[in-house]
Amino acid sequence: MSAPAGWYPDPQNPATQRWWDGTQWAAPAAPTPSAWVPPPAPVRADTNTVWVWLAVVASALPFAVVFLIDWNGYMDSMVRMQTEPGSAVAGIVQWQMHILGISLISWAAMGAYIVMAWLDWRELRRRGVPTPFSWAWSFFALLGAGAAVYMIGRAVVLKRRTESGGWPPLWAWIGVTVAGYILTFAWTFSMIGTMMTRMAGLYS
Repeated sequence: MSAPAGWYPDPQNPATQRWWDGTQWAAPAAPTPSAWVPPPAPVRADTNTVWVWLAVVASALPFAVVFLIDWNGYMDSMVRMQTEPGSAVAGIVQWQMHILGISLISWAAMGAYIVMAWLDWRELRRRGVPTPFSWAWSFFALLGAGAAVYMIGRAVVLKRRTESGGWPPLWAWIGVTVAGYILTFAWTFSMIGTMMTRMAGLYS
């Protein structure tokens, strides 16, 4: 090709331009790699909201209400059932209503946990945390130990997206939960032992 230097249609790809220096074609340009977008830098934000700590407290309340069960009242009703069957029925009904009230307290505590998780999520967004762990996962709290889903997910997400992370509330929740289970089992076994002793004395 005898032509002055300049840009001409690329003979290998006429849809693009290629430089002709007057004697030869310049080397074809390498394809431009897609731009690498670095992950967003962790933000600086205080993640220890008052709401997450109140959520920890709310998650512990179902353990506390177990200690409100009147097992002595139940045993007294069982004893009266053997000696005064007519008057014992009212005691049994009263004890069952007492258990129903305790169950409602536990459900209310889990409802409070969900509300606190929502307030915590909203506060984290207000403090500039990008897309905090969704508070909707806190509904798993209605399934026994499901409170762990929100607490663990929250800590993991905050670890990735903030400088401070979110481990202290998680560790506090783990400590409260483990202590709650230990105390509940110990108290339950103690009450079962007491009931068995009283029942053995009743039928001896």
